[in-house]
Amino acid sequence: MKKIFYCLLLIGISVSTGLKAQQKSAPGKLAEISAAEASSYSRMTRAHVSGLINNYDLRYHRFQWLVDPSQSGIRGSVTSYYLPTVPQLSTIQFELAAGMSADSSYHRGFKVATTHVGDIVTVSYGEMMPEGVLDSVTVYYHGDPAAGNGFGSFGTALHSGVPALWTLSEPYGASDWWPSKNDLTDKIDSIDVFIAYPKGNHAASNGILVSETPRGANLMLSHWKHRYPIASYLVAIAVTNYARYTEEYKGAEGHYPIVNYMYPEDSASNRVQTSWLLPVYGIYSSLFGHYPFDHEKYGHAEFGWGGGMEHQTMTFIGQGAFNLEILSHELSHQWFGDMVTCGSWHDIWLNEGFATYCAGLMYENTSPDHYWPIWKMQNISWVCYYPNGSVYCTDTTNVNTIFDSRLSYSKGGMVLHQLRWIIGDSAFFTGMKGYLADPKLRYGFALTSDYKAHMEAASGRDLTEYFNDWIYQQGYPSYTVNCTQDAAHLTTVVISQAQSDPSVSFFKLPVPVQFFGSGKDTLLVFNNTFSGQSFMVNPGFAIDSMHFDPYYRIISANNHVALGEEELPAGKTLSLSPNPAGNRLTALHNLGSIREVGIVSINGQNMSSRLIENSPSRLVLDVSRLPEGTYILRLKKNGINVARKFAIVK
Repeated sequence: MKKIFYCLLLIGISVSTGLKAQQKSAPGKLAEISAAEASSYSRMTRAHVSGLINNYDLRYHRFQWLVDPSQSGIRGSVTSYYLPTVPQLSTIQFELAAGMSADSSYHRGFKVATTHVGDIVTVSYGEMMPEGVLDSVTVYYHGDPAAGNGFGSFGTALHSGVPALWTLSEPYGASDWWPSKNDLTDKIDSIDVFIAYPKGNHAASNGILVSETPRGANLMLSHWKHRYPIASYLVAIAVTNYARYTEEYKGAEGHYPIVNYMYPEDSASNRVQTSWLLPVYGIYSSLFGHYPFDHEKYGHAEFGWGGGMEHQTMTFIGQGAFNLEILSHELSHQWFGDMVTCGSWHDIWLNEGFATYCAGLMYENTSPDHYWPIWKMQNISWVCYYPNGSVYCTDTTNVNTIFDSRLSYSKGGMVLHQLRWIIGDSAFFTGMKGYLADPKLRYGFALTSDYKAHMEAASGRDLTEYFNDWIYQQGYPSYTVNCTQDAAHLTTVVISQAQSDPSVSFFKLPVPVQFFGSGKDTLLVFNNTFSGQSFMVNPGFAIDSMHFDPYYRIISANNHVALGEEELPAGKTLSLSPNPAGNRLTALHNLGSIREVGIVSINGQNMSSRLIENSPSRLVLDVSRLPEGTYILRLKKNGINVARKFAIVK
């Protein structure tokens, strides 16, 4: 557990938030998610440049596969139903890795010409097919995807000495192991998956398990049926000697099964973890609408890969990665990533940033006073650890850039949280629901501009500047807040801002500051529109300390606050010695009798000390029990507040 560094801002000093010094990696369980994903995705080192001619609209795939978990290979066929989108179509193309073999193709029951050049399989009919008329073709193929490319989209390994096989196609890996239309423009309306494999195993996949039947002496055949649109990279299979159990979600909006395929040695412990997820289904349904595949199922399949992968209706979770944050992250992808899928890898934050924030919302709804503030603090810290980088992914040829934990995940998630702060909860969640319910996006693809349009409609605000600053440009703000207060408690607040990257000249944000004093506190929000802006407020009490953004609502770091005390009367002086101090601290002054003396730590904690002497010209304090560090001596006399910084060195 990371220690929380509260930014307590004190009289007469400048205090940094300290965020940058806390960590050098992604926070909490997100570190496990992103680090594992980055490690696995990094094996997919090739740049994906598709040469496929896109002249048809996919409607259906029937997969027929033969696999053996003890061998890294696949054999089978893919039957594709589609509508030609050009007036005359005589050929159709699919992507299939060059290391695989396209054996033959059949069109309307007749064998037709097949060529496989590079990563493109071309099927030639020998006749012209009309536009808009449903047609189909079957491609038979075989090969060893791992040997052919080694990109990690088709894997085998042992668990407790037992072979296991799985697939993971995000972002470019579908064509590594089956002839596909490997893009983000055309979802498959429905699929049937037939998997033949050695007896003693079970096969997990998308949708509903229709049947498991013997095939000869040694094989079993599983049939999975999925009747929702699905992107090619979300089609998946996994095969091993799974132990299976089914849970059920029952909510006001309906109920559906949660089907779990676990390694036998982990089944008991994982069952505890998946049971903890049951309330989260209701949280997400309340916030975003019904689970989008509730006519079928949700499920988990354990596999030999780190982190998790949100395969549609059947999330794959790595061995040892079953914990509530990862499970919540992957579950939320069924809304953000699966039902509404980013329409470009440039916009991957629409998948990963949203799922990251949803895991935070899980904490907000289950542990609002503990894990929720920790989660926000840690994510802001990670976002601000480096000064630059945009949420919008500019280089989609590099999978490590696409799945950047700091930008696509943490910053994407915190940009959502910050937007919620700016426009308010009602507008934010109305916009989120509208985005998911949009018939042009629902079970389809979306770009950042689509999400922006829905948030503008819900809030009634032009968010162009916000999205430019926080999605397309780089960096974050750092604030200096200077406050002075008179005897009537009228306070002047001057807010200045610096930017970590020159791509943004100024971040317009509401700036929250919490004021404390006289046993009271108040949170004030300043609509900061330019650097050096001055505000006049009256908190109703004498301020002695402050928190900058105490609830972690904005993305910022390296913030400083100075609260100035009233000027000492002419001819009055105050000095501390020795400074740094050891066991005693002496304050020499000509203020007369001091009414109140106190010491606070740099984070605002009242510290214990013993007053040895308090004369009209001299104060002596026993500070021997204070550990090394920086402290504030506070003196009060007849409405005069004085604060001086000193250090303790042992």
